[in-house]
Order: sequence, then structure tokens, then C-alpha cells
Amino acid sequence: MLRLKVETDLARAVETTARQRGQTMSEFTRQSLRAHLARHGVRLGPDDGPRTPPAAPALARAA
Repeated sequence: MLRLKVETDLARAVETTARQRGQTMSEFTRQSLRAHLARHGVRLGPDDGPRTPPAAPALARAA
């Protein structure tokens, strides 16, 4: 488990973007962090992280 304290605007941006992509905040953050580390040459094992069901898209919830 990784816990981060971030500024409010960053937390809102992650929440909004994850929702738009149909992902949980956790899954979006995990994938984004892995991609960033890979760009900096960090080699990680296969992406076998926890799989949570995607968040329901906002339009589906409104129906």
C-alpha cells in the first residue's frame, strides 16, 4: 500500500481523469505511476497489480 498526501487540485484532477477513463482513482494512479517510472528507465515486473472493477462512467450512473 502506498499513501500519498497531495494538494487538493491534484486530487481533484486524478479523480476527474480516472472517472472519465472509467477507472478507479487507485487504478489510474497505479498505471500512471508505472508509466512515469518506465519513462525514467525503471524496470518493473509484469503489471500484475490488483484488479478492481472499473468505476461506472458518469453517464451510466445518471441513467
